[in-house]
Amino acid sequence: MHPYFKGIFMKQLNRKSFGYLCILPTIIIFSIFAIYPVFRTIFLSFFKYRLQTGNLRTFIGFENYLTMFKDSRFINALSFTLLFSIITVTVEVVLGLIFAQLMNMPFKGQWALRVIVLIPWSIPTIVSGFMWKFMVNDQYGVFNQILHTLGFIENYIPWLSQDLTSRFILILADIWKTSPYVSLLVLAGLQNIPESLNDAASIDGAGAIRKYFSITLPQLKPVLATAVLFRLISALKIYTVIAALTNGGPGFATESLTMYTMRTFFSAGNYGYGACLSTFTLIITCIISLLFMDIIRNKINVGGKN
Repeated sequence: MHPYFKGIFMKQLNRKSFGYLCILPTIIIFSIFAIYPVFRTIFLSFFKYRLQTGNLRTFIGFENYLTMFKDSRFINALSFTLLFSIITVTVEVVLGLIFAQLMNMPFKGQWALRVIVLIPWSIPTIVSGFMWKFMVNDQYGVFNQILHTLGFIENYIPWLSQDLTSRFILILADIWKTSPYVSLLVLAGLQNIPESLNDAASIDGAGAIRKYFSITLPQLKPVLATAVLFRLISALKIYTVIAALTNGGPGFATESLTMYTMRTFFSAGNYGYGACLSTFTLIITCIISLLFMDIIRNKINVGGKN
């Protein structure tokens, strides 16, 4: 090889080697704290392994997974988690579109509206849960006081002591907390839509509604898909707000899949079955992620071709 080309080759090789060397600490840390626990959990899901048996593990294959689908508590946790995810994400996307459109409109005091909308998102989830628990208290909660003052109820409602009302309050609390996040994503998408598209539509005689459904919403599809993906993954792993607000009660009415997994693994010390539940959650999350990533990729490609 000619010395000139050899020098270029070695220079490029050294540059790549230096780059790999720079990211090596990140790869090591990520492997220790992310990759290893995942594979360790999947490995344990094929064993009968309890805290009471010490280090004794018995390989049982897919028995934990077969037991899981016969477990009524798992079925209850899964059904509630899916119901919670579908309702909250749907409402949050609708509210996110409305709030983002309002925050994007030029008017005096726009900054104040943005601050008000984003305040719930800035509050830590655990604090938000305790706030809602205080507001719906059946003795001194502001919810009951307002409803009683307006004459809608005669006796205070024990919101967190009934299955239906406890689920309703939990869903409401999560919508209040995370709708601003969706609004922020949609607002960023709105501000990236070329104004020339709306101007051209106005010249063609299109009204505000026609422009919104023909231009704005199609342009927002990648952003909405991203928002739905992030929120679905987060909703499927919901734990903190439940722990603060209802702790899974009354009974197991608001126990999510993640809460049941945590209790099985740490409280009951059933490591094998807990790992199985955790692996199942991981599988669902990966399937949803792959599905939405494909949707987002297709939307971006279509937008690029246009």
